[in-house]
Amino acid sequence: MAALALAALAALATSARPAGGATPGGGALAGLDSRLAGLARVPDAGPVAVWVALRDKGEQGPADLAARLAAAAAALDPHARARRERAQVEPLVDYSDLPLHRPYVDAIAAQGLTPFGASRWMNRVAVRATGAQLARLAALPFVARVEPVQRALRAHDPPAEPAPLVPPRETAGLSSIAVSYGQTAAMMTQIGVPAVHDSGFIGTGVRIAILDEGFNFYNKHEATRTATVVGRRDFVDHDNFVTDTTQGSWFSHGTWTMGCMAGNKPGIYVGSAFGAQFLLARTEDSFSEKPVEMVNWGMAAEWADSAGADLISSSLGYTTFPDSTGTDYTVADMNGHTTIVSRYAEIAASKGILVVNSAGNEGNRPWLKIVAPADVNGDSLIAAGAVDASGVPASFTSHGPSADGRVKPDLAARGKSVPLCSASGDPQAYVTLDGTSFSCPILAGLAACLLQARPAWTPTLVIKALRETASRFANPDTLVGYGIPNGLAALRWIPDTAAVPPAPPGFARVELLGPNPLRSDGPAAHVRFVPGAEARTGARATVRVFAAAGRAVRDLWSGVLGSQPIVVAWDGLGRHGEMLGSGLYLITLEAGGHRSAVRVVSLR
Repeated sequence: MAALALAALAALATSARPAGGATPGGGALAGLDSRLAGLARVPDAGPVAVWVALRDKGEQGPADLAARLAAAAAALDPHARARRERAQVEPLVDYSDLPLHRPYVDAIAAQGLTPFGASRWMNRVAVRATGAQLARLAALPFVARVEPVQRALRAHDPPAEPAPLVPPRETAGLSSIAVSYGQTAAMMTQIGVPAVHDSGFIGTGVRIAILDEGFNFYNKHEATRTATVVGRRDFVDHDNFVTDTTQGSWFSHGTWTMGCMAGNKPGIYVGSAFGAQFLLARTEDSFSEKPVEMVNWGMAAEWADSAGADLISSSLGYTTFPDSTGTDYTVADMNGHTTIVSRYAEIAASKGILVVNSAGNEGNRPWLKIVAPADVNGDSLIAAGAVDASGVPASFTSHGPSADGRVKPDLAARGKSVPLCSASGDPQAYVTLDGTSFSCPILAGLAACLLQARPAWTPTLVIKALRETASRFANPDTLVGYGIPNGLAALRWIPDTAAVPPAPPGFARVELLGPNPLRSDGPAAHVRFVPGAEARTGARATVRVFAAAGRAVRDLWSGVLGSQPIVVAWDGLGRHGEMLGSGLYLITLEAGGHRSAVRVVSLR
């Protein structure tokens, strides 16, 4: 046992790269993506948007890395810490939580480049570089690789058909409900929100990050002006202003989606989580139909994590991915792991954030299928489809399954003729529009209420409760997935945890020593399990890797549990040596009917 632990620790130490290490082999341009090689030979070419991936975060050996991780844990926002603890994220912080090494960023800027994006999760910086600058970037000793920034066309909402608004005070058939919903009564009742609200759960204490276009007049409209907004950030203009009333309709979409959750004008308009706190993030520049670079969504997700978001509601989705340097994804790539925005959503989920995203409005368009990041695995992200007032799937709602055959969408809510708070500046005006953009926040609000109601549940359990009590759980389809949720049934749902008893206090401490995310071109992930006082010495124990869906994919170690730490390494391979797909995995220690686990994201 001791020999195994020492050998694994030695392997980890030798795999660590010192800050500023040289590019291994292949010459000065070895780290330049092949799609950029031609541009690098033409000094005047460009500029082109690229990611500059860094080799490390400046750590000077294991002791320094441990100190930095401890500092990151101490610096966690209290709400973020509480969220991670609730979601059973182990360890609370990992390598992806460390900030970028500032001297590296300054050295890139010294090349005459201005970063327009940065990612601590991915350890990289986005810049626009000419051909000559590409060559110089690739030659920097701390640069691992230079690759194109992915671009995408956003999936827009369908044009709304003329539809009258529900009379604001119409609550026929809902007289027993304590809250007077006004024109949202039917769509809230459809998914069982009133029963959850009547039980006292309105999202209080839950922090929701809304990733969208802009939020004009949200602080003026009668239904949203009392919402508790705890943070604002514009990732397009790089400031803290998410409104611009000179731009009119370009800053409306966020206000529309916000109202679906935050609306709080009894008798007129009430949303699905009006007691929650909100973080408003503008990530979309809608002034043109040009492809946008998928940088802002990831930066907003990282900000939401830092600001303690419990939930992300994203009414954004991406379909075609044109790129002048050769990247062009297709429907076949909607597998939950390939696009950068889907990978960001996976990492957000690994930090304990429940992500809800529009499934897309491609049902009447050539694309037809779900959009990114709605393709992420359903235990990490809820892809929201759309139905009408009668529960019939909307013609525009994107179809499933995912490219790898998983059920998609996950759930559905009202997306046809949805009453919305107007962003026109008239505080009493409402509009009616269509789209999964609106079924998404309606569902997200219900999920937020369950997070409040069941503080012991992880986000995965909340998703499972909604799924297993939905209208089509026994027979999911490709239009609404598991169907229309039932809020009261989800509230009463009892988790089936018999197969995996919770580890008792003191059973084992889990320490993630290696990288997370795990990359195919990087070192293996190393995990140390330290048996606690409650661990039974002499018990047979096994360390296994599980896919997020619960399937065991690799046995890493088995033996007799002793008092010494168990250190194992996982290289992302399955039991037959095959490369496993990108996604969320659990590395677990099982002994005596108990289990301790750590989450690792694998990016391939």
